[in-house]
Amino acid sequence: MHNLIYVLLLGLWLVFAERFSIEVLITGIFGVILVALMNKKLIKKIRLSIGLKSIPYFFEYIFILFYEIIKANIHVAILVLSPKPKLSPTFVKHKISLKSDLNRTILANSITLTPGTLTVSMDDDVMLIHCLTEEFSKSIEDTRFEKILMELEELYYD
Repeated sequence: MHNLIYVLLLGLWLVFAERFSIEVLITGIFGVILVALMNKKLIKKIRLSIGLKSIPYFFEYIFILFYEIIKANIHVAILVLSPKPKLSPTFVKHKISLKSDLNRTILANSITLTPGTLTVSMDDDVMLIHCLTEEFSKSIEDTRFEKILMELEELYYD
C-alpha cells in the first residue's frame, strides 16, 4: 500500500515536470524519498484502500469544488472590475464537525482555493475564515464541501 503512495507521488512529479528525462526522473525519485521521510506519520494515516464506495464522493467533491471556484472567480472579477467595488471584508468563525485531520485540511484548502475566501486558522473545531464580502461569508455556512466530507467520515470512521 505504501508503495502505491510513492508511485502516485512520483507520477505527480512527472506530470508537473515540463519535460521527461533521466535527470527529471532521478530528481523525482529523490524528491519522493525526501517527502516520504519527512511525512512518515501522514503517509501511514492515508488510506488508499478505502474502496469503491468513496469514488462517487470524490467526483462529487471535485465537481462542486470546480463549480464554486468558477462561480467565485466570476463574482470576484465583477467586484474588482466595477467602478465602485462594494467590498466588505470580514472574518467568520465557522464551527466544523469533521473528526479527521485530513478531512479538516481538505476543507480548509478547498475554502482557500475558492477566490474571495481564505482560511486563516483552525483551532480544534473552529476555523477562522477571511471573506472578501458578506455574501461570501454566508456561502461558507451553506457549503456542500463539509457535508460530503462528513458523509465519507460516517462511511469509514464509524
